[in-house]
Amino acid sequence: MGLSPSALTFLLLAIVLIFTWQSIYTANKDLARAKAWGELARRALPFFVLILMALSLPAVQSFGGNGTIVWISAFAVLIVGASLLAVPPLERKANRAFKKGDYDEAARMFRELAESRPLPRNHAFLGAALGASERYDESVKSSTKAIEGDPDYGLAYYNRALIQLKMKRREKAKQDFQKTLETDTPRRFRRAAQSQLLDLKKV
Repeated sequence: MGLSPSALTFLLLAIVLIFTWQSIYTANKDLARAKAWGELARRALPFFVLILMALSLPAVQSFGGNGTIVWISAFAVLIVGASLLAVPPLERKANRAFKKGDYDEAARMFRELAESRPLPRNHAFLGAALGASERYDESVKSSTKAIEGDPDYGLAYYNRALIQLKMKRREKAKQDFQKTLETDTPRRFRRAAQSQLLDLKKV
């Protein structure tokens, strides 16, 4: 016997909720370590909208027809809005500047962000922007500050390792790449760190 349409909808929503929360939490475990609960809640806004969507589903199903279309449209707008609100505007602007290659402007905005929200991730972002603008000493200091605030924040080790390489500090770079593999680091940066370590061992 197959699932009824309403049961299937609930199942699909449950799956979406699980994957959405897993994705949000995986990307923001550093905020939990920093006990930045307000910031973590902000990043989880799309998840909360999905919960509200799931809770309102039984009421909507009783209306059917146009009511369902309006419900879907309303929550589509809410999810987009929640996704925009989940990231502070200054961080969004800084990320855009970084992607465009305007590293000095990105560093300026990330510095402002780190001063207003002194979280390890913001110091790490600032370190990356400073490194990209070839302000290496400042970059190392900022990445080190991120590590001091959260010794498990792997991206800060990775960023610092890249700068250590540019400064010809090979042994320090090796240590930081190794720490990248031992800490909380996104998969693509772990792979990059492994590749860098292999290259360093060949020389």
